[in-house]
Amino acid sequence: MAKGATFRIVNDVGLVHLDAPPVNALGAALCARLWDIFQRVAQDKDIKAVVILAAGRMFSAGADIKELGKSQQAPALSDLCDLIEACKVPVVAAMQGAALGGGAELAMAAHYRIALPQAVIGLPEVTLGLVPGAGGTQRLPRLVGAKNALAMIIGGRAVAAMRAREMGLIDRVVADDLPLNAVAFARQVSGARPTRDGRDMLLDGAGFLRAVDDRRGVVAASGRHAAQRALECIEGALLLPFATGLALEADAFADCLRHPQSQALRHVFLAERQIAPDLLRKTDQGRVVADPAGTAVVAALRMAWQRALEALRQQGISETMIDGALVAHGFGCGPYGGRDAVRGPQSADVQFRMLAAVVAEGARLVAAGAVARAADIDALAVHALGFPRGRGGPMKAAQLAGLLTLTEQMKLWAADDPIWQAPPFLRHAALVSGGFDVVTP
Repeated sequence: MAKGATFRIVNDVGLVHLDAPPVNALGAALCARLWDIFQRVAQDKDIKAVVILAAGRMFSAGADIKELGKSQQAPALSDLCDLIEACKVPVVAAMQGAALGGGAELAMAAHYRIALPQAVIGLPEVTLGLVPGAGGTQRLPRLVGAKNALAMIIGGRAVAAMRAREMGLIDRVVADDLPLNAVAFARQVSGARPTRDGRDMLLDGAGFLRAVDDRRGVVAASGRHAAQRALECIEGALLLPFATGLALEADAFADCLRHPQSQALRHVFLAERQIAPDLLRKTDQGRVVADPAGTAVVAALRMAWQRALEALRQQGISETMIDGALVAHGFGCGPYGGRDAVRGPQSADVQFRMLAAVVAEGARLVAAGAVARAADIDALAVHALGFPRGRGGPMKAAQLAGLLTLTEQMKLWAADDPIWQAPPFLRHAALVSGGFDVVTP
């Protein structure tokens, strides 16, 4: 196995085999390897078809999230998808498990798709505050139409193989022996079928635009930046030439990548996967706080939260104002049961003070070794205290807002209650570029 993929020719069919455990993530090295393989395919006149297979339980989980935001190495996944789609011989993606995000985009760049019944395919990028970035917003509407594309991209949920077959996203579902069936299928098809050239699902332009307009109000009200940009891109699949649509998608992806919502959502995603299982355990029902280490940390954070609430009440701030301020910040419900987002002159101050109290306690817990990193506090606060995922948890939210500004404010608030006394670890993080992401106790 070389750099996550192998290539061999059986008779006149090229077999590409993804093998990059654990989830065949399409990182820079694997994309470079696949680029070399498909360049060879383009030059070999004896190859009559290509089948893309994958090892393990997943076809591909998509791009490596740890590489997002870093200097991009060529070729980009979007370029690889264009190269695959441009093949003069038919390319078949054979999915034995989940094809998600960039994995789904790779499959859509192939000319045909075949899958086992347990396979699923989806574009969950919006859950990370992103839009698909390798042609997904342009190819999916061409395959399944506006309504289905909106449901998959805006909703961020994968669909099972049989449903994908009904939608036109998958061409065939086979019961077993995927490699054998995929090769046989590749020999049967009439030739290359670039997804970008498909127009059948775009012919009813008025219906397409109605589907987009039906979603527009809900998406705008949600406040989800990525969903709004994704809607624009899907609309562009109808209104713009394919290459221009790809350019619009690339701009939207870069915009979302910089946006605080995406920074926060990606932060929590990684924090959940890095936190020790004695703090937060993954179960079939989701992630739960582990006892006793996790519950002890949550109890300390909750106590700081309650002290800050009491301090605000003593200063004459009403329960209604506190509830409204926190709901406006992204909490599903205020601490006193209110669910209405009431914005007033004190709203921002309430939000900042409540955040500061938990951040200060979180910094103390990191310094005391109760958790390994500030991100652990965020994961626990999201799962146990209802902190909004779209803000990244308290530590990330404070960092995005500006730790130096926060600590300067805390010098004034500490006179009201020592809960706002900034501990040394927090003051240190405020003075360092990168904040909690780079400092250690």
